[in-house]
Amino acid sequence: MEPVAYILILPLTAAIISLAFEGLAGLFTPILSLATAAVSADMLMRGYTVSNGTFHADWYSIVTVSMISWLYFFASLSSLHYVKRVERPFFRLRLYWALLSLFALSMIFTAVVSNLGWMWIGLEGTTIVSALLIITDGKKRNVEGAWRYMIIASAGLGIAFLSVVVAYSSAGTLDITRLTLPEKTAVLVSLLGLIGFGTKAGIFPMHSWLPDAHGSAPSPVSAMLSGTLLPTALLVYMRIFHAAMEVTSKPVYPALAAGILTIMVASVLMASQRFLKRLLAYSSMDVMGIALTGIALSYYHPKLLRLVFILLAVHALSKGALFISGGSLVRAYGTHEIEEIGGVLSSTRLTGYTFVLSALSVTGAPPFATFPAELVVVGSAFIYSRWWALLTGTGILLSFLALNWHSMRMVFGEERDVELSLREEAVPFVMMLVALGISLYVWYLMAEGGLIL
Repeated sequence: MEPVAYILILPLTAAIISLAFEGLAGLFTPILSLATAAVSADMLMRGYTVSNGTFHADWYSIVTVSMISWLYFFASLSSLHYVKRVERPFFRLRLYWALLSLFALSMIFTAVVSNLGWMWIGLEGTTIVSALLIITDGKKRNVEGAWRYMIIASAGLGIAFLSVVVAYSSAGTLDITRLTLPEKTAVLVSLLGLIGFGTKAGIFPMHSWLPDAHGSAPSPVSAMLSGTLLPTALLVYMRIFHAAMEVTSKPVYPALAAGILTIMVASVLMASQRFLKRLLAYSSMDVMGIALTGIALSYYHPKLLRLVFILLAVHALSKGALFISGGSLVRAYGTHEIEEIGGVLSSTRLTGYTFVLSALSVTGAPPFATFPAELVVVGSAFIYSRWWALLTGTGILLSFLALNWHSMRMVFGEERDVELSLREEAVPFVMMLVALGISLYVWYLMAEGGLIL
């Protein structure tokens, strides 16, 4: 059996156990999710790859799988606290645990299969599973957010399905290792893929589901939506983009324009945001814009792709930490409004440190690895146009100022009398430390010449 099969079997086993034995769900889901993360980390460290007609897992796939697996593990730990606070669940909580595992499974499946049609099926599966996760709490706001998410995501995936159909009708195959398209078809497929899969990635102007879904989802689910679902959708688009780039450079321009517009719009929305989880949702949109810009610019600078996925990996852990700690703050302060949250560092010191450092990580401050990634994206934009580089850099700077300004206001604002348990604070803090550790390792590789920019 290929090692890649184990990372599919483990979350599937966790889902089955959760459905069959509700009392064991909270025990076996964290254990099996940790096993999944350990296997994915081992595959990444060994440089494991496979391409056999069923699976196609290169370095980018394995990095994505590692992001999914580790966020799945940390979300499982955070869920131990979340399920205790659900007063009127929409369904039995064993279904929550099963859906959490199926969410990870569907994303891992999407990242490692070799067939573009199967990738589409995997992403469609994430829509169904994550929409059900959003309504766990059973509140009207959650149901409305899930409904809007389903409508927009399904519409986008409908367009994505059209790109799959056009690709198959022209190439006669959907195997991404053998996908050869004529020039005009390549341009059409890449445009349809950008709109369709870009909807799931939160790319402007198809992003409107993002704040609603994140604002109403349980915090562990928000962490996985932001840190892993969006990059998984971008990975699928990258496969289409690379297939199209084999015959024409025309897909560069719409991808670059969409990426830069996403950065600019997200930075403006972040600056004017009043609600915490919506602020973090727009921050995720900003990072996806940077990543899409990097994917487009990889036509001129192929080595940029590795930095793009390092950016996504560090963002996954840091943004996951922000969503989980942000959810704790919303519960402790009894409000979603940023203005009403203050004195976090004085009241809950560990969460204060987590929030400050994670916000700096997400927005590209050194020593986090997001800094060189964003720097190289802006530098590579000069190859195409100084104006594009200026817009990209301006958007990144505005996003940096917006998120950190709001974060500092909450952390250093007027002190309030709130408390969080050490266990609740520990999970996001460890996530932030892991993001820092990965970043320091990336700097070490760059210093040793193992990662050339």
